[in-house]
Amino acid sequence: MKFIDELKRRNVFKVSGAYAVLGWLIIEVVDTLAPRMALPDWVPGFVIILVLAGFPIAAVFAWAFELT
Repeated sequence: MKFIDELKRRNVFKVSGAYAVLGWLIIEVVDTLAPRMALPDWVPGFVIILVLAGFPIAAVFAWAFELT
């Protein structure tokens, strides 16, 4: 339980939640606009990979810097 308490204290859950919401929003916008902007078919998939790859990085930064 100490680990969960430490995650709460360092606001990792808040940062992760905010990242998930913003990531979902970015994915939806790109998925909607990519065909209209005649972007290549691989762009939405690449954005999904970037968002997913950035999630652990955001969580580590939240842990390391204790943003308040």
